[in-house]
Amino acid sequence: MLGLSLGASPHFSYQPLWVMLIFMTMIGWRCMNLWRNWPLPSKQHRSLTWLQLGIAAIATLLLVRSYGNFIGRDAGVALLTVMLGLKVIEIRSHRDYYLSCFLGYFLVVTNFFYSQTIPTASLMFVVVIIMTTCLISLNSPIQSLDSRSRLKLANQMLLQAIPLMLVLFVFFPRIEGPLWGLPQDAYGAKTGIDDSMTLGNISQLILSDEIAFRVKFDGDIPNQSVLYWRGPVLWETDGTTWTELTRKKQNSATPNISNTHSSYQYSTMLEPHNNHWLFALDFPTTLPITLKTHLTQDGQLRADAPVRQRVQYQLNSHTQFQFNVGSDVHLADALQLPADKHQRTKQLAQQWRNHTQQPSELVQLALDHFSQQNFFYTLSPPQLAGDSIDGFLFESRRGFCEHYAASFTVLMRAAGVPARIVTGYLGGEINPVDGVMLIRQRDAHAWTEIWIEGDGWLRVDPTAAVSKERIEHGINTIMPFSMRSPMFISHSRQLFDIWQQLSNNWDALNTGWDQWILAYGPKLQKEFLSKLGMPAPNWQSMVILLTLSITTLLLIISLFLFYQYKRHDPIVQLYQRFCNKLARLGIVREPSEGPLDFAIRACKQLPTYQHQIMLISHQYTQLRYSLEPSVSLVEYRREIRQFNPKQE
Repeated sequence: MLGLSLGASPHFSYQPLWVMLIFMTMIGWRCMNLWRNWPLPSKQHRSLTWLQLGIAAIATLLLVRSYGNFIGRDAGVALLTVMLGLKVIEIRSHRDYYLSCFLGYFLVVTNFFYSQTIPTASLMFVVVIIMTTCLISLNSPIQSLDSRSRLKLANQMLLQAIPLMLVLFVFFPRIEGPLWGLPQDAYGAKTGIDDSMTLGNISQLILSDEIAFRVKFDGDIPNQSVLYWRGPVLWETDGTTWTELTRKKQNSATPNISNTHSSYQYSTMLEPHNNHWLFALDFPTTLPITLKTHLTQDGQLRADAPVRQRVQYQLNSHTQFQFNVGSDVHLADALQLPADKHQRTKQLAQQWRNHTQQPSELVQLALDHFSQQNFFYTLSPPQLAGDSIDGFLFESRRGFCEHYAASFTVLMRAAGVPARIVTGYLGGEINPVDGVMLIRQRDAHAWTEIWIEGDGWLRVDPTAAVSKERIEHGINTIMPFSMRSPMFISHSRQLFDIWQQLSNNWDALNTGWDQWILAYGPKLQKEFLSKLGMPAPNWQSMVILLTLSITTLLLIISLFLFYQYKRHDPIVQLYQRFCNKLARLGIVREPSEGPLDFAIRACKQLPTYQHQIMLISHQYTQLRYSLEPSVSLVEYRREIRQFNPKQE
């Protein structure tokens, strides 16, 4: 029950509350049966059997109501968890015990459908040890091993399996994608940047410490102020929500990019987000060679297939560039606004346009408006009723990056300047332990691009007009300690520094885990095997090497176990201790003498200890040669420890 509860516990955060309630109720029922002799469903208690069937029926109805069917990752795991809990209260035979243990192993596997982190792997390793100990207990009906010995044996078995596991992990031929297909619900929505933006949704990510992606620069690292990681580009708005161009308007044309100054080379490890876009330092000048990707007309780096597993790719980017200087096929879309929305904002933009029609001057008027009219950058902006843009510009004047990007874009469009919103991430934090830059969900950001004839698309970040620190030094500089650390250390700088150091080491460990374990795919496998002396590894050579390695490893393990068995069999060792006690009195066992013959001879010389000698010898033969011994190893050990003969 401990193993099953630990194996099911991670699912409680993914599954509906009723799954946990039913499972834990069944576990509690069985516990009370052990401690207070509560009755269980049986022929003698038919009412409890009907109660169990009723609970199963209710669980089935809840399952259908929650998921619509029994097919899929979430529905399947919920069904397994609930039915395993119901199985616990009807375990009566060896078959029931075996079935529950094997289902417990399968429950371990299902946890990796949701998470492959180090804590999850560690917890599942503990569960496997517990379930293996249970099987050892089941196969030792007379309990010849005590609890500690069974647990020790389970650990030894798993440790002996680790070399085989490593050989299979390194040499088993890798294929693109997962080894098994998962239903569509296995790729549910994840927290992060989306393909649409409504005022307030990016600011919600400020509380998320999840890592969006990791970056390792090959050389110099750009300043924080130019670390714009480009993602989805939003063009269309209904007055509330901004979205990408519809498929009908999208075209296959590539952007016209000209670069200046030096470039930055870096590798990126992107966490799965179930969408097509890849984040790149604005602006990428090369495409990843390890992925099938393309650049859209508006500068999005997109994968041909959704990113449903962790991916690594290398890029080259310039932070100073010119983008579609000559023209852009979507300039008309960059001027569209809903006719019945943002009336006060449109009036303000028209006043500026009456004053000047120069795009650069209109941009400056808007930025001056933000910096001089008591606008505030806040991590928790207020809710806006009615027209969100008018409400922000003329009433609340308190907002996050998406408020400033959206309102600035509306102002520019209303003043006749083509504009669009770009979402992604800004900044990043270098881990001093391994030099990897971590970009977290709280680094999510939105900015604006305007198009000026002769200059093309230019980045304008209106957030800089109200919070220069956010742009130049990153989000951490304006976040209080209480939002970046546990509450109990938020008031102590010394404790915060210790916590930060521990956090950096943990992040570095996770980076190595993700890079060398979870991201160990075909490309990384070939690179690793090349370093081992296989210049062009293919699946045929890897299968041959795998077979030879496993055969050699199993042979070594077998010889080792045989040697250990001959030298460290506890039954033989204890009997040898018994013989040594007799040898000290001059009664030495001959190599050809059997245990019963030796016992008879010893009894003749030590008649006072005849009962103990015959009892220990009988116990030895039972444990050593009987298929179903009538004595336990614990009793055998106790008798030998109490046997202290003296010369008569």
